[in-house]
Amino acid sequence: MDIKNIKTFVRVAELKNFTKAAQELNYVQSTVTMQIQLLEKELGFPLFDRVGKKISLTDLGREFLSYAYEIIHIFEKAETINKNDTEIKGSLRIGISESLLFSVLNDLLPDFKNKYKNVNISIKTGHTFELLEQIKQNQLDIIYVSKSKNSDPDINCYYLKKERLVFVAPLDHPLSKAKKVPLEEVFKHEFVVTEKEGICYSRLKEMAAQNGCSLLDVVEIDSVAVLIDLVKNGMGLAFLPEYAVKKQVNKKEIVLLDVEYPAQYYYSQILCHKSRWLSPWAKGFVSLIEQARVQTKKHP
Repeated sequence: MDIKNIKTFVRVAELKNFTKAAQELNYVQSTVTMQIQLLEKELGFPLFDRVGKKISLTDLGREFLSYAYEIIHIFEKAETINKNDTEIKGSLRIGISESLLFSVLNDLLPDFKNKYKNVNISIKTGHTFELLEQIKQNQLDIIYVSKSKNSDPDINCYYLKKERLVFVAPLDHPLSKAKKVPLEEVFKHEFVVTEKEGICYSRLKEMAAQNGCSLLDVVEIDSVAVLIDLVKNGMGLAFLPEYAVKKQVNKKEIVLLDVEYPAQYYYSQILCHKSRWLSPWAKGFVSLIEQARVQTKKHP
């Protein structure tokens, strides 16, 4: 049973599309079709149902998929024997919150790639709930996200850091130089906010309600990088993770407000499905984050 055919099967199953799998694997589509046919012949059962242009896994195909992942993991383990970091070949599919990508990972990627020269990296940004679903479907190897502490028994946590949520403002905002600003005063001003399904918005909305205030949100956007630019350009206040605004505050592009409010926290975490093998380069990624930021807790 050819490992290349098994890897092709996995990508077709994940993408649910022969053409996309061929493009990603740098094959012509006829090669992908041939590989799947050879695998089906060896196994003695069809892996996919084909209805027009749509494909789906057969019942036996779904059962074989779990074994296929195990075979690939064992093969990857074997390939690392007696090899140093620069010789190891592999791939790492990372899902990450956009705020962590721009605030943390961007600066670290060159160091990672320099250490693991032969590891192909694929990075996907998205909402936490989307990335969690994709890791459960084996579409990602690990995810680096910000959320409440993980409680899903099917997900292992390899890195956990407590993150503070803070108020920021444009340099010329009326509250930019004020001290010990009451929450009631903050909510008299307009906000630019993150997507309403996220923790930042829900915490902000909750604090407003607890203080009998309404939230004046003039712009909602799911990009933290763009949102920070809007704050810099005077569009309003924002409530964001401290790590996401640290560079801009240090550069004096925006101001960290001195607000009297109950401290609000959540956690940045590196998560992996419990059934997946954590490769040496995935462990290297975790170590890189740990070294760059103060570690709070690590799970085996």
